[in-house]
Amino acid sequence: MIAALALATWMSGLAAPTAAPTLPPLHVGASPTPAPLPAPFSTPALTPDQMQKIDRIALQALGEQATSGISLAIVRGGSVVYSRGYGYASQELQTTARDASLYEVGSISKEFTATAVLLLAEDGKLTLDDTIVRWVPDLPRAKDITVRELLSMTSGVPDYTDQPSFDKASQSPVTPAGIIATVKSLPLDFEPGTQWEYSNTNYVLLGMVIEKAGGMSYSAFLVNRAFKTAGMFSTTSGNAGASSPDLTTGYAFDGVRFKLDPPWDLTWAYGAGDIVSNVLDLALWDTALLNGKVLTMPSLRAMWTATALKDGTKVPYGFGWTVETLYGHREIDDNGGLPGYSGRNAAFPNDKFDIVVLANSKSFEAGPLVRQIFELFYPPTKEQIDAQHQGDDAAMMAARAIFRKLQGGTLVAADVTAAASRRLTPALLGQAKSQLGRLGAPTKVDQVDKYAFGTETVYVYRFTFKQAVLGFSVSLDAAGKVGELSIIPL
Repeated sequence: MIAALALATWMSGLAAPTAAPTLPPLHVGASPTPAPLPAPFSTPALTPDQMQKIDRIALQALGEQATSGISLAIVRGGSVVYSRGYGYASQELQTTARDASLYEVGSISKEFTATAVLLLAEDGKLTLDDTIVRWVPDLPRAKDITVRELLSMTSGVPDYTDQPSFDKASQSPVTPAGIIATVKSLPLDFEPGTQWEYSNTNYVLLGMVIEKAGGMSYSAFLVNRAFKTAGMFSTTSGNAGASSPDLTTGYAFDGVRFKLDPPWDLTWAYGAGDIVSNVLDLALWDTALLNGKVLTMPSLRAMWTATALKDGTKVPYGFGWTVETLYGHREIDDNGGLPGYSGRNAAFPNDKFDIVVLANSKSFEAGPLVRQIFELFYPPTKEQIDAQHQGDDAAMMAARAIFRKLQGGTLVAADVTAAASRRLTPALLGQAKSQLGRLGAPTKVDQVDKYAFGTETVYVYRFTFKQAVLGFSVSLDAAGKVGELSIIPL
């Protein structure tokens, strides 16, 4: 995930069943969606009714959201019990998405970067409380920032993806040092350890630490110590994966049709998000972690424990993973997004249950699909549902008010967090007023997802207007201030 305050330009107009349930084709935009194809057969662990319901949930998500294709895998008790692709891996070639289809997984990569650092700590090559001056000596304040603070997003180092020149620069190759050069002259956003703020720069710096402490390239370390250990033989790091024939095409939806979404050169993602993988390999990864195949249990617990700031405040973010609950069940998850791609890796360790979803559109919200599948296996009680939705009514009122301010171009710095205020520009407000103001009031607003994001909670809504349907995602901190928002056509 890239934490950002941004508006999408929308105005222009392993067990599959032996006999897959036949579902009617859906249509997304102008493109028909074929019925899902069976994955290679494995031990059947689900009933035909469960499989049919999973397919319907996935096809409904495909039809309601702006994505060309989806792949998913479900793990129960350490085994992949269902995996499948839906929709198109390529609109142009009319190739169907499969469970083996590859996607750029974006910030899901941070799980692997964090694991690599913990492996080096187990090797005695570093400790989490070492300052990074040992490995990145030319970074100002390096002697004040620890490895732990990079892992937990509490370093205060500004995010390089927020810099004005980033969008243009991201199309060309860069070195890790080149990425750091874009922010090294900037002051810290806050003193290390005192606040939480999502910054991709943290994980670029960790990639550099891994290379110097590990004595090999970041990619080689991941291959040798993570991918091979977990049996992930389809997964790569960096631009190599972008040339695979199994890579899906990444799209953006402009309100009328899918169009190619210009990708980053993955050297810009590096330790923050450069992995290319599929749902089958990520399912193996989750299982390998939980079984202690990659990390020791103390290291895994450290990675999956909420962060404590210097004043004792707990933040539901560990090392590369969000730490939260769903209907009272412990959930450790990570969202990923890059141009043309999005996904979610959700692990429920106490239940030995995992759901992995990848899509070839950055705007796709995997959370509702994950939640609905989880509900099939662990039906929530009324009390659990009520607890899960506590505060939602107040959040919806706030979201409606924020949207009205966007329509009027009146959102101000006092409405947003300090980090978001640095991205609240007159150009963005002008764009919002121009594109959203003409819609008038929505005829209907539905909440479709909710999840923790550091010190904020993200709420995802479906805004229905007479002439358009928009997805509106907004994160709110404890004071009701906006940290992140996005608007996409559906």
